[in-house]
Amino acid sequence: MRLTFQRKLLLASAAVLLPVMVLLGVDLVEDARMTRKTLLDAQRLTAHAVAVQVTESFEAAIDLGWALANDPLVRTLNPELLDAHLLKLTGHHTRFSSVGVYDARGHNRGWGDPEMPAEPRLWIGDRPFFQKVMATNTPVVSEVIELKRPVRTALIVAVPIRDARGQPIGVVDVVMETHLLAQRYLSARHHSQQEILLVDPAGRLAFHTHSPTLSFEHGLSFASFPPLHAALEGRPVRIDHATDPLTQEDILGAFVPTPRYGWAVGVMASRESAMAPLTQRLYLKLGAVVGIAMFSGMLAVVLSRRQTRPVRQLQSLAHALGQGDMARRAHIQTGDEMEELGEAFNQMAIHIAQRQREVDALRAEAEDHARQLAAIIASVPDAILLASPDGRLFDANPAGRRLLGVTEHTQLEVLLTDHLQRSWIRHPDGRPLTQEELPLSRALRGETFSDLELRMRSLTGEEYLVSVNGAPVRDATGRIILGEVVLHDITERKKIEEERARLLAREQALARIGQALVREVELERITSVASEQCRQALGADAVGLWLAHPDPTRFTRVAAHGFSSASREDVEELPLCELPPGTIQDEEIQLIDAHGGGDVSFPGHALAKREGFASVVLIPLHSRGRLVGVLACFSREPLELSTSEREFHTTVGQLVAVAIEKARLFQEVREALRLREEFMSAAAHELKTPVTTLQTWADILTWKEPGSERQRKGLAAISRGARRLGRLVEHLFTALRMAPGLTKLERDRVDLRALLAEHVASLSRSTDHPIHLVAEETPIIEADRQRMGEVLAHLLENALRYSPPARPIEVRLGCAGNEAVVSIHDHGPGIPLERQPHVFEPLYEPLPSGAPGYAGMAGLGLHLSARIIEAHGGRIWLESAPGEGTTFCFSLPLHGVEGTRHANA
Repeated sequence: MRLTFQRKLLLASAAVLLPVMVLLGVDLVEDARMTRKTLLDAQRLTAHAVAVQVTESFEAAIDLGWALANDPLVRTLNPELLDAHLLKLTGHHTRFSSVGVYDARGHNRGWGDPEMPAEPRLWIGDRPFFQKVMATNTPVVSEVIELKRPVRTALIVAVPIRDARGQPIGVVDVVMETHLLAQRYLSARHHSQQEILLVDPAGRLAFHTHSPTLSFEHGLSFASFPPLHAALEGRPVRIDHATDPLTQEDILGAFVPTPRYGWAVGVMASRESAMAPLTQRLYLKLGAVVGIAMFSGMLAVVLSRRQTRPVRQLQSLAHALGQGDMARRAHIQTGDEMEELGEAFNQMAIHIAQRQREVDALRAEAEDHARQLAAIIASVPDAILLASPDGRLFDANPAGRRLLGVTEHTQLEVLLTDHLQRSWIRHPDGRPLTQEELPLSRALRGETFSDLELRMRSLTGEEYLVSVNGAPVRDATGRIILGEVVLHDITERKKIEEERARLLAREQALARIGQALVREVELERITSVASEQCRQALGADAVGLWLAHPDPTRFTRVAAHGFSSASREDVEELPLCELPPGTIQDEEIQLIDAHGGGDVSFPGHALAKREGFASVVLIPLHSRGRLVGVLACFSREPLELSTSEREFHTTVGQLVAVAIEKARLFQEVREALRLREEFMSAAAHELKTPVTTLQTWADILTWKEPGSERQRKGLAAISRGARRLGRLVEHLFTALRMAPGLTKLERDRVDLRALLAEHVASLSRSTDHPIHLVAEETPIIEADRQRMGEVLAHLLENALRYSPPARPIEVRLGCAGNEAVVSIHDHGPGIPLERQPHVFEPLYEPLPSGAPGYAGMAGLGLHLSARIIEAHGGRIWLESAPGEGTTFCFSLPLHGVEGTRHANA
């Protein structure tokens, strides 16, 4: 169907308006989506805020419970004293409804509810939360429960009351009524229609702000609500569409778990109230869209009618011009493009005459551009060659003609085969090119290429490296009419790149030599690695290394690479007197003609001749002002060393000399350590028998001979001293067994918590110091159980030794990352900062003589503990400040990767 111009304008207007309408629709949809997302995010943030506040309320109740549990008055469990105390305390803590104290059987021993009498006393022994507190000896937050005196809905935070051994002897109950919790969190709502609810781990409502008088029986209304189950499992959930189980309204909101204790917080609002602002904006935008559409339609009809009038006039003028009426003119006065179109019709005849003049001008301009392009090509320093499709080189710029040895006015007519032979064109590695591989041949086949590297030779015989770019030249039909290549001389650039690569290779070689020599400490390995790495770094065909060991007047070969076995035997030793004087006196490298030419002789000439070497570089190895060896590099090609190459050889020699000196020092240190260990072992063996005899006779005399009081005290002092000396001897034996390289651990899976509890219980029976063990987790480690027991015994005895009488010792066990961490804290005088770095040294007294708490009992306990922990792959450290006590800590890797942590039973 044909459409008139007016209808096309109307359709065009509609087409222009359509995207606007679509964008408005998309904006409405996106606005609704973003509003919904903003509301859900706000609900989730509110829920998180309330969850944090709930957790803080629980922890505040636990803190109050701990404060009471640690109160000596509460530990008496005396109702006559506790009732008045708890009633007074409840009045001060208005956040909590009441506080109660119960003994280990669940009988009330203290009543803090001002609204109800204490008698008859309550019994909560059958309550699950009470049983859980007594079983776990840890604070417990109960589920939502219904209290009977008076009837009310509440939750209880129960904290154990512990005796001096840390065992539970009762429970402190902090009662929190749910309606008071609901009133506390009302301020967190963004608007009055927003509802907040709190749910315990069993799915029972603690409160629902929409139903403040919710009965206990209706508390499980949300128990089967899927979002609640997800939050109780620890997964935050946003609700876009759901039905409130209480009000049956369509809601949106969020459920999140509390940071601890396994409760969940929900924040909801009805969709109608939440989406009300969006609905208002929707109606407003729809009204605007309808108004815009109606106005645009009417405007399009008016404008289309006005625009079609000049079109009809131009149609009539076109027919007249087609019939030869050149005097006919269009008279359009619309003031827009239609008027210009009319003027264009009137100027058409004039433009036809002007066109020919313009074509002539363009032709002249094109010829000028061609001459400019020719001048530019002539001035280009790179050679440009052109070949015809019949395989002839027919033109080149001046640089190309100079390359080919042709004058400017000579006609170029060279076959590509002749060009290939004349210019001696080769690959970079020297292989000859075939005619098919010639750049001009490839360009004539239609290939386009760049940065092709080739070797060429000029007419003077000079060889150079060029980078070639080539492409075909096509006519308007796509037919190849020319092959064109551009040759750029890159000889100097390649030399610079090769020099840079050579310098980089030297740096890398030095790095490899340094790394290899740092890793090795044995002299045999160092000499072998040094000679091999020097051979690679210095580019030598063979390398020999002679050291002044043990006779300083003769050098013994310790390494050789690149020689035959027979040749190695000829140069086993190198007399010092036969070395060139410059090697010994000037400490400079010597370049020697291996065939015996020159003024310098070398005893390895016979070896060099037999092996076919032309040059030898002698590198003296000096350390601490003396010659420790000679490194000889043999080359099959004559060498000329530049200043930089001599410096590089000297640097390599210095590295090797330092490594050899390091190996020598390592051997001396190892020998000194061996002698020390032998002395300590002999001393320990010699001391053990007399100490045992002395201790045995002291005990026998104490038991069998009554003696005087002075004699008994003397024998007791002798016995104590003998036992202490015996322990010191045993520690000395252990230190020898734990020496580096001698440690043998019988590893097995060890429950670190059980091991700690065993040692704490053992020491608690023999001391008046309370020892508190706090084990938040049960880490499993792979360790030697006996050695770990010695560590715990040393650290606990150290804490008891420096703690004031009856002051507690705190022992903590936990996990940090993939490590188990144990800390033992005492309330002693603390260790001065300047003495702390030496605490783990053998026989070191942490406190200076005369300082408060000075025991005068230096031993090996802390030193052995450090050795054992380090042998297990762990760390040991201390934290101390004067007057604040000392904490010794150590960490050990957990057994395996997974399954290393278990919840407390």
